[in-house]
Amino acid sequence: MKSKKIKHGANVAKEDLNVNPRTLEKALRTLKSRFATKDIKHMKEIPEEYVTGIRSALGLGYETMITRYHDPRKLTLEDILNTADITSTEYETVVKVAVREAIKNHTKRDISKLLPKEGETAG
Repeated sequence: MKSKKIKHGANVAKEDLNVNPRTLEKALRTLKSRFATKDIKHMKEIPEEYVTGIRSALGLGYETMITRYHDPRKLTLEDILNTADITSTEYETVVKVAVREAIKNHTKRDISKLLPKEGETAG
């Protein structure tokens, strides 16, 4: 099975006239600082800094961004990597925040109905 070739340069934000470049720049600088000082405890804090600009920078629709960043279990790896890219933050730092919060919201998967009952033998 051949893997799909990823085009370099395909991950480019589209121009958005609703975004104030100076406000976005300030928001991204603030987020970078907050990640560096471990002040960000929840992924939902990221879009709260400047919803319109962050949404456009991430290339997400409003509803998608809110859904994913308010429940980090729904974040894709691309969302996490893009968050690190736009905030100039180490990937591992963003991953740690996302995973820590996702674990808090996660219910352990019960697969007991798929396994043999106690006392049964496999076969």
